[in-house]
Amino acid sequence: MCASTADGEENDKNSLGAVARSSSMSESQDSRHSLASSTCIDNESARATISDSASKDSTVQSEDARLILQRGIWYAASSLWLLLVASSLTMPHQQGRRDMLACDNLCFGTLTSARSTLKLIGATLVGYLSDMKSTRFQYDARKWCLWMGLVAAGIAIVAANRAQSIPQLWLATIPLALEQNVHVLKAVLSEYHDLVPNSTSGDRASSAGKLGMAAGLAMMMGPAIGTLGVKTYGQATRLSLVFLLLACGLTARLPTVRQRKQPVAASINEASTSSSSSATTTRKRGLWKVLDIPSARSPAALVILSCRLLSTLSFYIYQTILTTSLKERFDFQPRDYGTFFSVIGLFFALSQGFVAKILLDRFGETPSRRVQLLLLCCLVVGISRYFAFYTMSRCWLYMLFSVMVTAYGVISTIFAADTSQIAAPGEVGSFFGLLAAVEQGAGMAGPLLGGALSYYVHPTRAPLLAVVGLNACTLVIIAWGYDRFVTQQVMLNEQKVKRE
Repeated sequence: MCASTADGEENDKNSLGAVARSSSMSESQDSRHSLASSTCIDNESARATISDSASKDSTVQSEDARLILQRGIWYAASSLWLLLVASSLTMPHQQGRRDMLACDNLCFGTLTSARSTLKLIGATLVGYLSDMKSTRFQYDARKWCLWMGLVAAGIAIVAANRAQSIPQLWLATIPLALEQNVHVLKAVLSEYHDLVPNSTSGDRASSAGKLGMAAGLAMMMGPAIGTLGVKTYGQATRLSLVFLLLACGLTARLPTVRQRKQPVAASINEASTSSSSSATTTRKRGLWKVLDIPSARSPAALVILSCRLLSTLSFYIYQTILTTSLKERFDFQPRDYGTFFSVIGLFFALSQGFVAKILLDRFGETPSRRVQLLLLCCLVVGISRYFAFYTMSRCWLYMLFSVMVTAYGVISTIFAADTSQIAAPGEVGSFFGLLAAVEQGAGMAGPLLGGALSYYVHPTRAPLLAVVGLNACTLVIIAWGYDRFVTQQVMLNEQKVKRE
């Protein structure tokens, strides 16, 4: 009995120990669960803090990018306006110097063709140089190209002022080959837009329109300042140099964009591609290396280049018969020409600065309606040119040209915005240079073709029919290939940027 009692006490002790061990184990498990839950809460709060900080950083970067874009647009447009005013305010005095040197229509035509040829060569060269990346200097290559263009414009203005013979007039056109600031500034603005998240085609069109507005205002105000503000050629030259110095200062204020690092996979793919094609790239020397632009070989680029070539060619053919027609119908004098070109400059500025943005926001939100807007503007340009050539009313002449220039400004704005999106980031400057070279080539061939048609076929009907035919070809290309190639390429690039 005592043994059973001892066994019971021992069992009670064992049961009490088990209960104590189980309670301690439960307490330890509860403490571990509480620690784990607190750890999860801390991790979630840390992740939330990191995501909040990342979102704040992305928001700050987006705001900084938009500030850079706004500053860049203002400085680029102001610099371009000063450059074009400096170049245009000496135009009335240049015409007087050519008359003094007995430079007739043939002389002026050959000077224009020579200038277009030099611009063609310079556009390709400067476009290639602007895409070069250098770490030896504080500023990127685009700023150096802009400064080079301003210096070249100043040398050309001074040389034209000092010219006392026709050969010296020819020499004064040589520095103009390096003045390609319009197209370099378009490439600069394209880089700024690449920094802004979700930058749309409408935003790029608006930026390009600001440059076009600056060009139109300069074309309107430059000759007026040259004729009303100054009296002599020397005063106009000195004032032009002052404007160029101010343009140099604004160019220095342009924000500098550093090349962003590419992903590792992209760098590996590029390395493998470059190693596989090293035998081909080693043979690309000299001029071929300048002209070799892979982005220009895409179907979208070929569509835009073809449209620009045909539209510019029709413009220069039309110009060969317009001046004579205005003289015959309205007896235009130098003051009338000044008023006429001032009106054109005003509506071109309004078109690219305001009208293009409004039309794209209302009618260009979808790719199909964007193409329809392009087709409508091309049709308006063709019809306005035809009726403006035959009207006998000055009022209708100004109205038709105002409508035509407005439509042409919308077309140029859309082309500039899409061009900046189909070109590769490292080839934007080269692509804009190639586009400028195509336009200058059309400027070189257009007057010759228009003069040949006027001389050998019919003085007015043959060039005018050629203009109508070229406009029709441009319409066909836009209707057939713009939505199929250009719009699709732009949409793919936008989706790629959003994924990155």
